[in-house]
Amino acid sequence: MTSTDHDQVLLETAAAWLRRIQAGELGPEGQRTFRAWLAADPRHAAAMDLVTRAWTASGGIDDKGPLRPDLTRARGLRLADGQTRPHRSWRPVAWMPPVGGLAAVLALALVWLWNGAVSEADYVTAAHDHPQVTLSDGTVMRLGGSTHLHVRIDPLGRRVDLAQGEAEFQVTHERLRPFHVMAGALEVRDLGTRFTVSSHGGQVRAVLLEGAAEVRDRDSGRVLVSLAPGQQVDQEGRGPLRLGKANVDQVKARQDGRMLFDDMPLAQVVPEVAARTGIVLHLDDPALGAIRVSGSYRADDVAGFLAALARLHPITWRQDANGDYRIARRR
Repeated sequence: MTSTDHDQVLLETAAAWLRRIQAGELGPEGQRTFRAWLAADPRHAAAMDLVTRAWTASGGIDDKGPLRPDLTRARGLRLADGQTRPHRSWRPVAWMPPVGGLAAVLALALVWLWNGAVSEADYVTAAHDHPQVTLSDGTVMRLGGSTHLHVRIDPLGRRVDLAQGEAEFQVTHERLRPFHVMAGALEVRDLGTRFTVSSHGGQVRAVLLEGAAEVRDRDSGRVLVSLAPGQQVDQEGRGPLRLGKANVDQVKARQDGRMLFDDMPLAQVVPEVAARTGIVLHLDDPALGAIRVSGSYRADDVAGFLAALARLHPITWRQDANGDYRIARRR
């Protein structure tokens, strides 16, 4: 193999890595393998730098095959000018030894290596807290009550693991650093987006408010559906995915710390209240579940909600020793 052929192999290998990074396909093991590949030879980092800048200049890499023709042309221009420029995911650490064609061209260039900068944090909110958090990449999260999530941001990607609760994300879009939210068996991937994700008792819902987003299978990465603004998907456990129209007013009410019900059966209101507030409601008579509930109520005032309900329907309520509320038919 000639030095030119070897250079092309290096560039195509770097392009394959970049394709996987851009597609969000690198898990923890893939990231370790990528770091090891970078550290194995300074020419690997130089090739990665060239491909990254050429990718940005030429509009990307094909999903199939080697470098695109325009990427190859961009590569030729970069080789001709003999310069490299810094990219956000790499940092200068050493001069490149003059070995091989690519190294000779870049003999006066800086090598850019993975900087390993990682930002991680856990966020836990109380039942009635709705804080707003700005992440290091500029993304804004608005957290719901009783929410627990973990955020990891590094040069390869941005990931949120939502254990429970709800959050809205106004994502700062980056083509080379995807933003993923993991909840239940689903992964929501940002495509320039404002969206919410909730996870309560094994039930996951994603609502797209602006932009575009993909919903994928968390394990395989397979795209299940692409959302348009105003759409939502629901999944319980690993059950079927349900695509429908979102109640945007309800989403906004939740963000404002309110519970909004629109002709919803009380049987469905009960688990919704529990998910939002952590307070359990019991129906002493299952037939009460047919009562239709409408209106906007403060999530931090369940007693006020029940008092309003009792004024409209023949029910009574009381709080038991465990702090739960029991709803009975008025006699």
